[in-house]
Amino acid sequence: MSKRIVYTDEPIKIGRRVGREILPAHGGPRAGAGRPPTGNEPITLRLPPKLLATVRRNAKRVGQTLSQFVAAKLQRPG
Repeated sequence: MSKRIVYTDEPIKIGRRVGREILPAHGGPRAGAGRPPTGNEPITLRLPPKLLATVRRNAKRVGQTLSQFVAAKLQRPG
């Protein structure tokens, strides 16, 4: 004889958390979970290998990420 499972909306008590009640099928994302949005959008660039190496080297030299370095170069006036 197999054990019969009965599904209800009543809270159930699970394992070591005897004092806490958990509703079946309750879950989902938590408010405030995850990384906060930066406001930047991801893009993909196809660059020649020599140019990419130069950009990486210069970004490392000034202590910036590739994104910070390229954004600073593109935002310069003139």
